[in-house]
Amino acid sequence: MAENMTPRPLFLYGTLRALPLLAWAITGDPKNVDHVRSLTHPSLLRGFFRTSIAGKDFPALIRRRSYLIDGLLLRPQTDLQRRKIHEFMGRSYKVVRGSAFIEMEGVKVKVDADVYLWMGEPELLYLPWDLEVFEREKLEGWLEIYSKMRLIW
Repeated sequence: MAENMTPRPLFLYGTLRALPLLAWAITGDPKNVDHVRSLTHPSLLRGFFRTSIAGKDFPALIRRRSYLIDGLLLRPQTDLQRRKIHEFMGRSYKVVRGSAFIEMEGVKVKVDADVYLWMGEPELLYLPWDLEVFEREKLEGWLEIYSKMRLIW
């Protein structure tokens, strides 16, 4: 990625849709929700399926031609923001290209975006993963753990 170019948008489908967690991942402070909200837009992604993973709080994304999932389109402003998301996602995922759809002034617009595809063991449950359940039952614990960490860049 050239330093003077805007990084490709990312389609977020899991835990990073919880804006306090996304704020922590990008800025180091979960209170910076307004800042990260300005970088996101509700979107849809075709050709993938979001599923829970046995024993994990976060979901996996796998290719499934006929599925459509909701998420957030993140438009990182800098390469550093993009790298922070990449580090947060870890090694169980690989970046692939996809097409997200956003609605602007009542018109659906196709946006080329990267997405993190699950590359871990196939212990998938094939049950839907639910953001509301994560936010209600797990987000506070995640933020407590991450608040003890310091981002070094």
